[in-house]
Amino acid sequence: MNEQQKTVALEAELDALRKEVQRLRSRNAELEEAGRSLPERLLDALPSLVYVLDLDERRYIYWNRELGELAGGAGGAAAGPLRGDGLSSMFHPDDMGRVEEYRARVAAAKSGEQATVEYRARGRDGGWRWFLERGVALGREPAGPGRRMLGSAHDITARKHTEQMLERSESLLHAFLEYTPSMMVAVDIEGRLLLVNREIESFYRMSREELLGRVVYDLLPAPAAASIRKANEETAAAGRPGVSEHVLVFPDGPRTYLSTKFPIRDAEGKLYAVGTVSVDISRTKQAEVERAEMQRQLIEMQQATIQELITPLLPLARGVVAMPIVGSVDPARAEQILTTLLEGIAAQKAKVAILDITGVKGVDARVARSLVDAARAAGLLGTRVVLTGIKPQIAQTLTMMGADLSGIVTKGTLESGIAYALGGRRRW
Repeated sequence: MNEQQKTVALEAELDALRKEVQRLRSRNAELEEAGRSLPERLLDALPSLVYVLDLDERRYIYWNRELGELAGGAGGAAAGPLRGDGLSSMFHPDDMGRVEEYRARVAAAKSGEQATVEYRARGRDGGWRWFLERGVALGREPAGPGRRMLGSAHDITARKHTEQMLERSESLLHAFLEYTPSMMVAVDIEGRLLLVNREIESFYRMSREELLGRVVYDLLPAPAAASIRKANEETAAAGRPGVSEHVLVFPDGPRTYLSTKFPIRDAEGKLYAVGTVSVDISRTKQAEVERAEMQRQLIEMQQATIQELITPLLPLARGVVAMPIVGSVDPARAEQILTTLLEGIAAQKAKVAILDITGVKGVDARVARSLVDAARAAGLLGTRVVLTGIKPQIAQTLTMMGADLSGIVTKGTLESGIAYALGGRRRW
């Protein structure tokens, strides 16, 4: 046999030996697993952390695989005499006191009595995770001096996060309920109060404890109660938010509230309540009324100013006034002309009033009659009326309607009318 053949034979023999060693190791593991008790195998299969601790010696007698892997080792009774404080680095520093107090309670308990504790410990990823541990006092071993406890802890990180989120939500809701200037309330389908804020307490002058469970419609005046009940029922029936106004009458006067109502559903989507956020808009409403009144007054003032501009009464000399009329004349303006003329004559103590209609676009029988009536009314005050600027069309209209112009002086132009009026002053 040459050297090459010897080498091949040795490699084959080594390969066979490796396989045999692997077989023996597998068999040994099977025998070890078979040798473990069924309870131990069950404990190792649990996702919880399980251990037995000698409280006097502060020594772990047993921990399961889950705890062993978390601590960086294996589990079981053969894991070594690790002391109870050997895992202290796993616990959050702020929770060590709580853990020690918990173990002291278990140590002082009778056999079979339980205690619980929540704490944070490092997870496999190095981050802090929350655990809920339950400990049972086992008493003393007959052949040993130590008091023992059985501890079992399971991961409650997800639950803790949920609780923290719920606490934040409740804190946020509490802040809104306490400090919002609006009134916030929720009632069930029958109108019983489920939630109120500080503004609601102030509104009803009752504490939250006194209000919760009361039917809100029993606390309001009948008209307001009926209005609010109707709005709540409409919101519940529609299943969507709505906005409405409600007026409540108080000894110091009525108040108007703008309310936004919305349905509230449970986790299954079933409507069980109606929420309301109400804002007192009484000042806004009053401001709107005052603004509308100011606008009305302003419009009236503007209209009066416009009328004065389009129908001015001009004093020309002592006892002489003139009113030039320009544009179209409708019944409303004709009334304004008459009022302005008569008030001006009385104020100016005019003896002669000139009505100049040179700029009037068109005169029908109704307008012509209004002008004649204005002249006659001025005559009743002892004032001579001079009508100037009569166009052929207007003259024809006055003739066809048989207008009585007796007592009225007519002139072709405003200038001639003014000359007549000023010349006549010598006769007064």
